[in-house]
Amino acid sequence: MSRKQFLLVLGVLAILVAAAAGVVLSERESGSQGAEARVGQKVVPGLKVSEVAEIVIRDESGELHLTRAERAWKLREREGFPADLDRVGELLLKLAELKVVQAEPLPDSQRARLLLLEPRAAKGTKDTGTVLELKDAKGAALAHLLLGKKVFRKAEIAALGGRDEGLPSGRYLLAVPDGKAASGTMIVVSDPFANVEPKADLWLSKDLIRAERVKSIQSFGPDGRQRWMLVRDDDGAEWRLAGSKETPDLQKAQDASGSFSWMNLLDVVVDPAHTETGLSRAVMVKAETFDKLTYTVRIGAKTGDSYYVALSVAGDPPKSRTPAAGEKPEDKEKKDKEFEEQRKKLVAQLEREKALEQWRYVVAKIGVEPLLRERAEMLAPKKSAAKKR
Repeated sequence: MSRKQFLLVLGVLAILVAAAAGVVLSERESGSQGAEARVGQKVVPGLKVSEVAEIVIRDESGELHLTRAERAWKLREREGFPADLDRVGELLLKLAELKVVQAEPLPDSQRARLLLLEPRAAKGTKDTGTVLELKDAKGAALAHLLLGKKVFRKAEIAALGGRDEGLPSGRYLLAVPDGKAASGTMIVVSDPFANVEPKADLWLSKDLIRAERVKSIQSFGPDGRQRWMLVRDDDGAEWRLAGSKETPDLQKAQDASGSFSWMNLLDVVVDPAHTETGLSRAVMVKAETFDKLTYTVRIGAKTGDSYYVALSVAGDPPKSRTPAAGEKPEDKEKKDKEFEEQRKKLVAQLEREKALEQWRYVVAKIGVEPLLRERAEMLAPKKSAAKKR
């Protein structure tokens, strides 16, 4: 090859290299500009909360399905038990308004570091994210997000000895329209989605029975014999032991009454037929209210620091009230209105609580142990005799 030909070939190669470099640079700039263009936009544009009929949360630990039924949300993994409406509503409103804070092209090499690998596609690794999927009533996907690593900010925490601890302030994610998290644009949002996990107990509605104005409480042992009965004459009166001159411990009596107005639900038993709940030989406690409702709590075996529990409620709130002697017309109208509003509240409450009979529960011991006391434990401590001089 002559010198002239060599220089000609070298020139052509230089032109080709420069052209290739220009194409690569152009693609990078285009990708960067495309990502930057998303900043400030909604992550799920056009999302209508009213159209969401199912929420799926999935990670390496498992999968959770929240389904909408009329005006309620339910958990498929807990036999259709009601979900926490406030928690579900908060999540959906957050997603509808969620905006992009930062957006960058995401190379395959960076996905594991940012925990943006799909759980199903990368089983057995610790670098997977959490899938959050929204579906409509026909099962079509409205949104498919892959939540990755949390973004942390430094803060001085005096309670932790003054050390700099990272507080979650955002999260990396991929918004994947087709459900396939291929390489694309990584997004940073300003919410860490800290509670988005496929753990059923986090999404349960914690509202169990809420008995008000309790009139009497009876406790029966596993053998069916009555152990004790507490009664009072009106809503503000002190408790006393029925059929006895002995005085009950008023704090313990109040604790027993409080158990019927607050129980800390921990979980719903998924398969009670194949779970040793101990409910066939349960302690049974009944409470009757001044509104003519009767609540029954059956307390079974202990499991850790909790107990297996079954609930039922019966009765019918009074349909009318008896005016007081000498009640003025204006007072009667006001009290009749208050009575009717209270009755509507009780009827709705009764309907909700009746539905709770179909499940079996795991309840924290603090809510039921006041009902398990023997009769001797319910008595007020005896005063020590005064010392003789």
